[in-house]
Amino acid sequence: MSDQGGALYCAEQIKIPPELPDILKNYAKHVIRTQPSDIMSASAEYFGRLARQKAPVGQRLTRMQLEAFYTLFSRKDKTVVARHEVEDACEQAGIPSGHVTDILNLGNWGEKIPWLQFWTLLVASSTGTLLATVDQVCEILGDNGRVPTRPVVEIIKFLVSRDPALDPVKINKVTAALQMEQLSLAPLFVAPPLWVQL
Repeated sequence: MSDQGGALYCAEQIKIPPELPDILKNYAKHVIRTQPSDIMSASAEYFGRLARQKAPVGQRLTRMQLEAFYTLFSRKDKTVVARHEVEDACEQAGIPSGHVTDILNLGNWGEKIPWLQFWTLLVASSTGTLLATVDQVCEILGDNGRVPTRPVVEIIKFLVSRDPALDPVKINKVTAALQMEQLSLAPLFVAPPLWVQL
């Protein structure tokens, strides 16, 4: 049916939302990878989780905002910072205060905040899936095709701890492989066997 509620008579009446192909592609990959016995329940769970992960369209953050926040803390020798420092850094990076509040509530932290975990949730809120989050993290942290292993492994472990649907055994294999060497971005995304098992 068209937006007006009438019948469809030609292809020009069909308006496909631009994000629909990617959503369906990722969903198909998920179903093929997990082979659920009850596809309807698995689908409801998949799309429910996806809906909870996605930020409202007006609150999507740009790569520049994510880089700015990361840069402010990556030079410091602290892993935990005060809440007001996170709020100030977000303001400097142009991250809306409502988005900051949502991430702080989601993280359920008090006055002391592990800034890398906070940043991870910022990235995840802008990407929506584990793979897209890791991809974005690697793009931001990458330097001439090299990605620092320690923060990537820490980020993956944190995300896995937040999503009980992910298999921690498979994730541990991936993080162990990552810890064996500093990775180039190319093998990270070209060699599917490492990531397909996620």
